[in-house]
Amino acid sequence: MADPGDSYPLPDPKLRAYDHGLGTLSLDGELRGYLASVVRRMTFPSKAPWPWFRVIWLDGRMEPSFEDYGPGWWTVRELDAGTLDYNGPSIDKERRVLGVRFRYSVPGDDCAFDFAWLDREAAAAKWNELGLRDEDF
Repeated sequence: MADPGDSYPLPDPKLRAYDHGLGTLSLDGELRGYLASVVRRMTFPSKAPWPWFRVIWLDGRMEPSFEDYGPGWWTVRELDAGTLDYNGPSIDKERRVLGVRFRYSVPGDDCAFDFAWLDREAAAAKWNELGLRDEDF
């Protein structure tokens, strides 16, 4: 594993593949879901790219969005290597406290997914099929 102080030189400093990109998440060759991404621009302290990600499972459930930024680019460096360490699907739970019902989610088990980008056309079609919007990130 890389030293936490390490910076990661971006192969594409504008992260073009990440802007409205979509890739597959697989375990042992079996498709488990998708990872969608958008790129925003930081306004302070620089105009650096700021990718946001969202995992969508095959049943349509979405995990909360998360971001990545330099100099470490931890998620970007994983994806560039064809992997993503993430949790499996969140598990919905319910608890009663003093007669009040609370619903919450807990992350699934840790997983090391294989990741592969879809080409631009396939990604755009899948974004449409999944009903993704920029506001989802």
